[in-house]
Amino acid sequence: MKEFNGMSQRLRFYLGFIVMCFFWGSSWAAVKLGLETVPIFFSIGIRFSIASIILGLIIIVLRLGVPADKKFWKLVLFLCVTAFAVPLVLIYRAQAHINSGLASVLFATFPLWVAILSHYFLPDEKITFQRVVGIAIGFIGVVIIFHDGFSEMSDTTILGMAAIILGAFIQALSLVGIRRFAGEIHPVLLIFWPVLFSAIIMFAFSMATEDYSSVIFDTKAIASIVYLSVFCTVIAFVINFWLIKHMEAVILSLSAFITPVIAVFIGVKIMGEGFTSMIYIGSAIVLIGTAVANIGDIIHVYRRKVNSKQ
Repeated sequence: MKEFNGMSQRLRFYLGFIVMCFFWGSSWAAVKLGLETVPIFFSIGIRFSIASIILGLIIIVLRLGVPADKKFWKLVLFLCVTAFAVPLVLIYRAQAHINSGLASVLFATFPLWVAILSHYFLPDEKITFQRVVGIAIGFIGVVIIFHDGFSEMSDTTILGMAAIILGAFIQALSLVGIRRFAGEIHPVLLIFWPVLFSAIIMFAFSMATEDYSSVIFDTKAIASIVYLSVFCTVIAFVINFWLIKHMEAVILSLSAFITPVIAVFIGVKIMGEGFTSMIYIGSAIVLIGTAVANIGDIIHVYRRKVNSKQ
């Protein structure tokens, strides 16, 4: 019976992982669709507002208290900037100029940035030679993608590609910050406050810079915002924080291989996006580099589990 319960628990972890990857992989196309008729800051503001309402209701149901210490609120402000507000703006702006599939592949540099930042800020996660090799391979892939871009794409497209990589770097800062400072803070609290503050910031920028006269809330725009709010913000982030407590971080990093595949498939087959051969090659190299950077830790986790059963 105990073995059955263990298998059932592992199955829930794997199912949660698959669901999270699907939502994040499909989010790139959803963002692209939503930007057709709703401006960037306004769209993100609505997305975060809906997510905040849902998360707030969860907090009420679970009767979660609000931490009063300064450490918590410093972390909230840090995550507001690094996990939500800044990277989401960069991603939304970039997707006005590049394919959703390409954007997801460039964001796959995220775990490479995490490896570099962890070396300097997390004492137990020093970088290894294998990680260096993986990072080097990954960035070679990025260079190949950009080389193709320089020869065939506009300046705004190149800037969009750079914005995605910068967004990945900034969000890597948030992950390292969570690992170092979050402790036992409930994941819903850790998501709710940064999302709420980010919504306020987005609406402030929207009112100051955007024109609402051309806003059209058609079926695609509404579906995009609701999908991104409920599934890609609330559900995916809560699953992610839940899995962090039960699965090794290196296993979770495998999402960096899966989400781009989902995003590229949706972009090409459903959104009708085109890819050049060099972008396919560069994308494959980025994913190979990410695999090389993490395969050593994955093997280590597997061997540790095997030894623990003996």
